[in-house]
Amino acid sequence: MTGPGPGKLNVEAKVVLITPYSIKTLDANVYIHVKGYSLARVTHLDIECPVLNDIIKPRSSGFFPLIGTSRGFKVSLDRTARGVKLIVESKLLTGTLLKDGEKTWVYVGGKEGGIFLGFKKEYIKRLEKIAIEVYGVQPK
Repeated sequence: MTGPGPGKLNVEAKVVLITPYSIKTLDANVYIHVKGYSLARVTHLDIECPVLNDIIKPRSSGFFPLIGTSRGFKVSLDRTARGVKLIVESKLLTGTLLKDGEKTWVYVGGKEGGIFLGFKKEYIKRLEKIAIEVYGVQPK
């Protein structure tokens, strides 16, 4: 599902796409999509911007390295598109989802109008803690 909906919690964030040829700030919406709402089977992060479908096609997916930064996190999409990285900067997610320098793998899937990020269990718990404490939304 693309766009706002029940259980999709809007996160104020800046999304930057880095390619070998350019650095672009995307007009993207970032949501914590909570389990049990709007067809979500697992809590995950949605990054909605049609430009991302040029890199990760709808219904395609893979595992990619993810690293926490001092302002959010960075996903290296090198395995699909050489030299491409996606940076998400968010005060809400900084230090709570990943600490600066913390490394893990993330499942990135394409969907119409953007991508979703599927995390390991410990990071899902961190997202759900944000959903409960900041937004007052419990996973179902």
